[in-house]
Amino acid sequence: MKQLALNQKIQRIQGFMMPLEPGATQRHFLLSSVPLTCGFCMPGGPESMVEVKSKTPVKYSMEPVVVEGHFRVLVDDAFGMYYRITDATGVK
Repeated sequence: MKQLALNQKIQRIQGFMMPLEPGATQRHFLLSSVPLTCGFCMPGGPESMVEVKSKTPVKYSMEPVVVEGHFRVLVDDAFGMYYRITDATGVK
């Protein structure tokens, strides 16, 4: 699996923000491969999402956002996630 080669490395990823709490900025959220507002897009499963825990707040946007941080491939995550980025920062 190619994803395992990326485990524990700094990665940059782009996706559509799915906030986990209300607010104009987010520190813990999900990035999805498809926008939530797309009526024609099929929602993906956990393989199409990355949990993000950022060290600095990231401004919420309906447009794709890019974050960079430590990428982790998860095994037996309690919430069913496959991927996580920690110590992330927003990239402009």
